[in-house]
Amino acid sequence: MTPKGTPDGEHRDDPSEEDLADRTQIFSRDAPQPAQPVGGIADMTMSDFSRSTALEGAAGAAKDEPADDPADDSDDEDGGADRTRVQPAPSASAAPDPRLQPLPPPPWAQQVPEAPQPPVPQLPAPQPPAPQPPAPQPPAPQAPAPQPPAPQPPQLPAPQAPQLPAPRPAPEPFPWAQEIPETPRPAAPEPAAPEPFPWAQEIPGQSPAASPAPAPPPFPWAQEVPGPGAAGGPPPPGALSATPPPAVPPPAVDEPWRNASAPKRKGKGVNKKILFGVAGGVAAAALVAGGVVVLLGRGGGSDAGGGGAKLAGALFPADPAARSDGRDQELTGVAASGSTVVAVGGEADPGHYRGVFLVSADGGRTFKAARVEGADGGEPGATEVPRVVAGGQGGWVAIGTRPGGGVVWTSQDGASWQRQPDAAGDVFGPGNRVTRVIRTDKGYLAIGEHSRKRDFTDSVPATWVSSDGRQWDALTGGQVGIQIRGKVVLEEVAASGNVILMESAHTPKPGKASFRRAWRSTDGGRTWSPAKIPAPKGTRGLMVGGGQSGLVAVREVKSGKSAYGQVYTSKDAADWSKGGRIQPSGYRQVQQLIGTDAGYAGIVQRGRDVLVSRSADGRSWKEAGTLPTASGRSLLGAAAGGGQTVLVGRDPGNGDLNALLTVLDQGGTEVPVDPLKIPGAFRKDQAVAGVAAKGAQAVAVGSTGGDAAIWTSSDGSAWNRARFSGGISRPALQRLTSVTSGGGGWLVVGDGGGGPLRGPLVLTSADGNVWKPADTDPVFERKDDQTLATYGAAAGPSGYVVVGDDGPSGAIWFSPDLRTWQRGGGEHRNDLTAERNGNRWVRSAAGGSFGFVAAGGMLDPKAGGARRPAVWTSADGKKWRLQQLQLPNGLSQGSLTYVAAKGGVLVAAGDAVGTRGLVTLGYVSADGGKTWRETKLPAPDSESIVRVTAVTAAPDGFVVAGTAGSDVVSWTSADGATWEAKTPGGAALAGPGEQEITGLAPFKTTVLGVGATVSESGEQPVLWRR
Repeated sequence: MTPKGTPDGEHRDDPSEEDLADRTQIFSRDAPQPAQPVGGIADMTMSDFSRSTALEGAAGAAKDEPADDPADDSDDEDGGADRTRVQPAPSASAAPDPRLQPLPPPPWAQQVPEAPQPPVPQLPAPQPPAPQPPAPQPPAPQAPAPQPPAPQPPQLPAPQAPQLPAPRPAPEPFPWAQEIPETPRPAAPEPAAPEPFPWAQEIPGQSPAASPAPAPPPFPWAQEVPGPGAAGGPPPPGALSATPPPAVPPPAVDEPWRNASAPKRKGKGVNKKILFGVAGGVAAAALVAGGVVVLLGRGGGSDAGGGGAKLAGALFPADPAARSDGRDQELTGVAASGSTVVAVGGEADPGHYRGVFLVSADGGRTFKAARVEGADGGEPGATEVPRVVAGGQGGWVAIGTRPGGGVVWTSQDGASWQRQPDAAGDVFGPGNRVTRVIRTDKGYLAIGEHSRKRDFTDSVPATWVSSDGRQWDALTGGQVGIQIRGKVVLEEVAASGNVILMESAHTPKPGKASFRRAWRSTDGGRTWSPAKIPAPKGTRGLMVGGGQSGLVAVREVKSGKSAYGQVYTSKDAADWSKGGRIQPSGYRQVQQLIGTDAGYAGIVQRGRDVLVSRSADGRSWKEAGTLPTASGRSLLGAAAGGGQTVLVGRDPGNGDLNALLTVLDQGGTEVPVDPLKIPGAFRKDQAVAGVAAKGAQAVAVGSTGGDAAIWTSSDGSAWNRARFSGGISRPALQRLTSVTSGGGGWLVVGDGGGGPLRGPLVLTSADGNVWKPADTDPVFERKDDQTLATYGAAAGPSGYVVVGDDGPSGAIWFSPDLRTWQRGGGEHRNDLTAERNGNRWVRSAAGGSFGFVAAGGMLDPKAGGARRPAVWTSADGKKWRLQQLQLPNGLSQGSLTYVAAKGGVLVAAGDAVGTRGLVTLGYVSADGGKTWRETKLPAPDSESIVRVTAVTAAPDGFVVAGTAGSDVVSWTSADGATWEAKTPGGAALAGPGEQEITGLAPFKTTVLGVGATVSESGEQPVLWRR
């Protein structure tokens, strides 16, 4: 809903150049301003389309309106008081606006450059460490238009922290790289890529649409990724077409290909205890699985295939005592035509942010998950989330976000949806925010705003027009066709027949009062003329709507203790007739007007609830049901079809957010609909993200029900829940992503959640069975109001290291014994600390006789802020030296996510952007990380995008897991230089849905792997032996 600001008591605008009869009453600049759209599963690109309405806070806003209109209000024909924008009460500010917050992937939501940059000279054989860049250089000139913004890092949503407008985006693969001694010493899994949810790693075999991205802060999913990140340099130019995964990465790091945007979730509600698995081998039905266990044959020889893979939900069961599903859900848009109703939104967990389409054929009485196809006819992108929807006779359209750009879906019937090519959504990319879309007699019209800076400090009104939903024309600023003087915001739009009615809010100059105007169009929204809606003295505010029965507007009236909405109706937006009053008890204001099959419906804000008022002619109105406004509940959209009124939004649950879906019939009786029980719509959290082994013991980590989870096994088949010693509780969704073992015991790290600004999650154990928190040490305390994230861990002869991000900078911690910790530092000023336009992020580490080596990326100010692969080396884990690696010829951007060591040989892998999109990126070092040269992972026999999702060292060499399209692929090598690719196959590792292996570790005579298989019907863990 889009409530307006509270009107001021005095009329201060300058009428010299305005037709006073066309304006509404002036509002004081101090009045509440329109809330920014919610962002997405955290860290995604495009702006959030939803304009949330905190039901609970609305009442308070209305109270401040003056009792009477100022005398000179009569000069303002459009009414004095605009609607009050309902915003969360101060005490519950976090709750009303929570956005699904994508978890830890790094700069997930960053945008990939629009076009590949000139090829770089081929990387020579081992290259010596690059000279350390000089101290901070002066800010580099801003890169040309190509550079797209990215959500907050881990957001591969963008290097910058996601904002929910933008929602609002994918997690990087979990760097499980550990050094595996020549003896069968267990390899530690590499931490999952951050930003969007670190959990959300890309599912092997899946297209680059990353799984991790959805940084999942409160529904910031659909947020727009700011241009130059607050954390650091400007985002790289160009957007990656492959959908990155959602995770919430470090605030400034931008990694477009990894993930995107999501809602930013606020850590509130019940404190969550860190849970540790359930006894393995129990024959319990798996609710929703998130992990896959894979046992690969020892060495890099042949792959026996996926015939030995099986679903393993019973091996890693969810905690039966969990009070929530461990995921954040929201519905941000709804539309109806006849008896067809379509609702759209998203779902986020610590590792993913995915889109949701629900459809009803009976006016909202029953719903089912709509069928959605990707642009290639396959599975929909894991980090592509619809935010607004519209439809009617002739077709339907939905507009949403993806890492680095927008997304468009079309449908003929609302039940089957087809994702359009990237080109259709690029017009809605970074710097654009869509707030409404409607069906017109000429096609479709969307309204919103455009920002050249991409941070919306310079936003201008924008409209997008399309005849078929596939090709859109964007009109911004003066091109829109309405008078632009000062700040102008397009608020509402509705259509009836061949006439479109639009409402706008105008602020002539900073410090001056604002007013509202109405406009009409008869050519599909390409040209506009004033729509003079009556504004008698004493009226204020303006709300417009309409549909099949005509157009409708409401002016607010407040006289003494009496308050009501005065209705006006019209067939052409030129001639208006006075209608009846909307005046239920407790009336505060009308929040939305919608057309019904035979009339109109008004969504009315009252003290403790929202009321639906219906009318067949606009003259007489009757109550048709209420929706209680519980604390933190947000109403984001409404539609009427088949005699029912459908309300959507988000609702706080037991520590997470749930989708709000309320259906009221014409008599006001609620129709029972539970969105969590709609088959295939929403899923429960059950993920196994990383694994490591030492001797006869294996430890797997992940999450269930939104809580961190740890399991142990002595044979790789039966898993038992680890125990926790102490009283730790966490208020937000968490997930462990990396585990390692050393001489002092076991160490696990992951995403500690905590809203838009994530916190670290670090636990230790002497034996792998009993665990205690280590992140209570002051060295892990978050400071300066920025994200502090932990993604990977490694053990070496001198101790342990944890790697991650501190805002736009890289962060590394060292402990000699898992009891005392200290923060590592760079040998030079900007080794770990970000410089202007030069973020750093660290995703994984490996230890050995050489000391430690960490892998990640940086933004290179000398290359316009483009992403570059980087490694850090340290002899003691305390002092680190940065080495920027040269990109191979033909690649424009790239970074590393995993590293593993065997003796003095190291292999580092990640993703890069070439002329054909996302490709794998690999390097090998034969001297303990001093020099590096390119190593190529051969592409399997597939034209799909190939990505790396896990790396480990094995007794016979190295093993790498990845995805080709949506299926799992693996590579093996004896020396890290020459690789053999295999496609395991099998129902659990290939076929319908998306599969990935996110953790690898040598265990006894096999290599043990964990990951996930995801399809529209849900997620399942898998165990694979051969």
